[in-house]
Amino acid sequence: MSTRRLKGAWWVDLRFKDQRIRRKSPVDTKAGAESYERQIRRELLEGTFEKKPDPPKKEVPTFDEWFTGRFWREWVVGRKNKPSEVEAKKSIYRYHLKPTFGEQPLDRIGVGEVAAFRASLVERNLSEKRINNVLAVLSKALNYAVDVELISRAPKVGLFRVERPEIEAWELDEYARILDSARDYGPEWFVAVGLAGEAGLRVGEVKALRWKEDVDLVGGTLTINRQMRQGVVGTPKGRTRRTVPLTGTLLAALQGMSGNRTGFVLHERDGSPKTDNQVRYALDEIYKRAGLPEQGWHILRHTFGTHAALFGVNPWRLQLWMGHKRIDETMRYVHLAEAHRRPLPEAMVQAGQAETDPDRRVLALLGGRGHLMGTRGVPKAKKKPVSDGLLWRPQRDLNPCHQRERLVS
Repeated sequence: MSTRRLKGAWWVDLRFKDQRIRRKSPVDTKAGAESYERQIRRELLEGTFEKKPDPPKKEVPTFDEWFTGRFWREWVVGRKNKPSEVEAKKSIYRYHLKPTFGEQPLDRIGVGEVAAFRASLVERNLSEKRINNVLAVLSKALNYAVDVELISRAPKVGLFRVERPEIEAWELDEYARILDSARDYGPEWFVAVGLAGEAGLRVGEVKALRWKEDVDLVGGTLTINRQMRQGVVGTPKGRTRRTVPLTGTLLAALQGMSGNRTGFVLHERDGSPKTDNQVRYALDEIYKRAGLPEQGWHILRHTFGTHAALFGVNPWRLQLWMGHKRIDETMRYVHLAEAHRRPLPEAMVQAGQAETDPDRRVLALLGGRGHLMGTRGVPKAKKKPVSDGLLWRPQRDLNPCHQRERLVS
């Protein structure tokens, strides 16, 4: 008997000459399906079996119509992709996907076409990480077309296995010089650098921080509720809020800011937030005055995590402070600190001796970095010059805190 139970119902599935006949049994029992099969076979022999008409073939859109139409509205807009994700998808589509697949119908994109596309990206000398990002967007678009039954199947898109670059962070004395330079540049920028280097905030979180809603000077904490990119406010990365304790250095800097404590912590005279270009230019100038190469804001966040691990923070506590979704992200800082220990200056050791609570001791050590080696008042000419324009230097090339590649997390 050619009867079987499939997806909670009984079906007849048989072959007659050169055709396959598959029908759902009108009586949903095994006996009913067997009886229905006998009826079909009898009708086939007598020539009275009526074949069902083929369903109308769906019109398959081109990749351009699909990506900029339903996929963009239902996947990107409907799922509330973050501004950074939207920007990345637009760029990948404009420069990589549209020139290759824009005019092709979705059902014509197969394994061979994807393999040829991957080879073209390799020939253009793109990094493996960049190639993976491009292929991931292509895969999402094709797989969603399968989900909504526009195409029957999507080609498998294989990604490269990429080893994540090591974290880069400033040394203790370099971070102290950055704080000195920021203090000289202006109180609000000293606070901004402290928010990244003393509390581990991302630059978007620094720009979106508000006095009344996010800063608790009495309790000594920050609550990170939002981030801002290109003037658009959204949830933090990972879509979860977190609370971070203030170091003594950052608490004093916040308390020392003049003006009404309303609105954005970092703002213009009219109360509007700082722009991306403003914060980028200010930090570049701070690095320049500190005699260090320009490295962006994210390295300050990595410096916070690396130094906290160096000072012996509990990894689970650091995970909460950094806002990581997975502990393996946090353990990268711990492994780096364990592999490359640094002797702590006496001033920092004394800063932590008075604290018996482990977390408060780590915060005391983090807050003591700004007082290293008497950096306040050191003439700019005595600070180390930038020799090669890179954070990595030949005489220090064994220190993974100073590798060329950056981590984005």
